[in-house]
Amino acid sequence: MNTRERQLTEAFVALSDTLADEVDALVLLGRLTRHSVALTRIDAAGVMLVNSRGHLRPAIATEHTLELTEMWQAQIRQGPCIDAFNQGIPVHADDLEADRDRWPDFVPLALTAGYRSAHAVPLIAQCQTIGALNLLVGRPTPLDEAETHLLRALADVATTALMTWKKDGLRSEDIVTSTQAVLSGKAVFDTATGMLAATADITPAQAARHLSAFADRHHQRPTEIAADIVQRRITPQAVLGELS
Repeated sequence: MNTRERQLTEAFVALSDTLADEVDALVLLGRLTRHSVALTRIDAAGVMLVNSRGHLRPAIATEHTLELTEMWQAQIRQGPCIDAFNQGIPVHADDLEADRDRWPDFVPLALTAGYRSAHAVPLIAQCQTIGALNLLVGRPTPLDEAETHLLRALADVATTALMTWKKDGLRSEDIVTSTQAVLSGKAVFDTATGMLAATADITPAQAARHLSAFADRHHQRPTEIAADIVQRRITPQAVLGELS
């Protein structure tokens, strides 16, 4: 494993770690911003989260000047972070000088703070945008496809971890409950694939692929479809017929 691969591995492991005693929501967001800077050409990164009134507020930043730009964006409701949050898609301003008409109030403030390029990636949890990752560079910088993809992946992993983090941590009984739920789901899944296999005279592995594909098409969990098959809410023929 080369240095780059090791850095990427460490970043994703750190972002998905919600069980360590020293981890809380701000620690996770801090890791997101630091890895965003370390793994790309970004100079400064910050996160803004939506509050109960639907407004973005600064949560964390790698530099004080960036935190100020986030506060400005929140106050004037203008800038890449605001647009990424409202539109639910990444927003890029490779050269802020060319975007004065786009953000007439934000651009002069960002330029004064020493930034010449701005990018933002939405933080999305279960189809709901909860904030945005703010990314600033001290020189005009277009992000390439690989950097954009990486930043989105980092943001997605961090958002998932943030949504699953628990303030009080996991108790031993919670862990046992979770593992038992996995095993119970596996038992139902195996029963359902057995029913599909017997119906269509195919192997259990082929039946599992049919079941998973059916679940994907209907945007449901495979274990939910399996339970529906076992409890006769869906017939094996319905699953097999749709994918035949």
